[in-house]
Amino acid sequence: MGDTETGPAVDAGKRLDTVFGAYDIRGDARDALCCGNVIAIARAYGDFISPEGDRSFVIGHDARVTSRSLAEAVSLGLRSGGHHVTHIGLCTTPMLYWYGAAEGFDGSVMITASDLAPEYNGLKLCRAGAMPLSAEDGLAQVRRLVRLPFVFDRPCTPVLQRARPLAQYAAVMRARIEAPRPVKVVVDAGNGPGGLDTREVFSHLPYVRLWEISFEPDGGFPDRSPDPSAPGALMALARCVVRHGCELGVAYDGDADRIAVVDERGETVPADVVGALVARRLLARHGGGVVLCDPRAGRGVAEAVEEAGGRALRTRVGRPYIKAAMRAHEALFALEMSGHYYYSDLYCSDNGLRTLIELINVVAGADAPLSELARGLRRYARAAEMNVAVGDSAAALEALARTFADGKIDRIEGITVDYPDWWFNARAALTEPVLRINVEARDESRLEDRRARLLGVLRAFRSDAGGRS
Repeated sequence: MGDTETGPAVDAGKRLDTVFGAYDIRGDARDALCCGNVIAIARAYGDFISPEGDRSFVIGHDARVTSRSLAEAVSLGLRSGGHHVTHIGLCTTPMLYWYGAAEGFDGSVMITASDLAPEYNGLKLCRAGAMPLSAEDGLAQVRRLVRLPFVFDRPCTPVLQRARPLAQYAAVMRARIEAPRPVKVVVDAGNGPGGLDTREVFSHLPYVRLWEISFEPDGGFPDRSPDPSAPGALMALARCVVRHGCELGVAYDGDADRIAVVDERGETVPADVVGALVARRLLARHGGGVVLCDPRAGRGVAEAVEEAGGRALRTRVGRPYIKAAMRAHEALFALEMSGHYYYSDLYCSDNGLRTLIELINVVAGADAPLSELARGLRRYARAAEMNVAVGDSAAALEALARTFADGKIDRIEGITVDYPDWWFNARAALTEPVLRINVEARDESRLEDRRARLLGVLRAFRSDAGGRS
């Protein structure tokens, strides 16, 4: 084999370690995630689930320009191992999770890079029941099974099935709407697939008046970033909400498992406050239950859960860990500060459309606008997340633990220390030598004092001149 023909594939293979992350696989679709490598990854994934073959898998993809070809590559890899494949085509990640679990597939693969730039793509791999693989449980084993250059060593399964579950999925989502009065909402799909199922749900509901932004899928994401938390990403949404007198607005990320929310004034509603509003609604409907919270969520969230008859528990963040914790604790709901919200009746999966529906239920059943509902849950003074560059994250965390040892400490995610009038969470970033610090206190003066104390402890560990805060 000549270098010109095989060199790029070999080079990409050497870089595969960089695309296997904590929860999924992501990389440049022109390099490490080229079709040849994806075929090999899919074969390894199928072999991990069952080296004997004869298992059933479902594949879906987002709107990125490379997603359709990568879906075909995944299909080839799985069928080369003797497995059976069903394609559902362009879809949201939540719809794929739901269909894969509801129809009893042995695994599912979503081709998406979620909120990354258009040149990237990725794979979200699940077992049966929409249980995701993670670096600690499955992804590392899949990586070890990858063989490059890939060789077809047995005949591919010859039959390829196709399904169109959109109408069925939309009916399931529509059944969750309990709005007692008409509601006006804006949804920004961000040129991702989220507009497809949203339109299917609400086109049948005359009492929900929907304004659509960027509903046509376009893998170049011409209208805004696929990351709804990016600077300026919510500007069009906020303007539309205010202009048309709507009660809320929602923006999806690139595969619609994550959302950002604005109130009737076009102001962003914090992710933990959104979670608290939804949790209260679900707890009232179910008569109590367990709610899992991101350790960075405000103390007012846990208080609201307890007041609604629920039990709030902190959990490690990340899709695989939250889904496992929900099953272990039989939790009703879970929230992440990233804007992912998880539902027990959707196989413990995160679902942006379902969160929109629950927010419609909330505002339609309330006597106050969303801004006032949110204000009632902002009970403490809170600083913006601080990013502190440190030379040794582990040592810095231990120094914080020693300094604040008289508080109530847990280590579910980094270190969280609780006091009666304030608390903080510190955790190491996954991709850079930085500690991310969240702190909240009873009032602004306490907040500034505690923030200064935290930064004082970390001063000896800082790897920059002044750090970022």
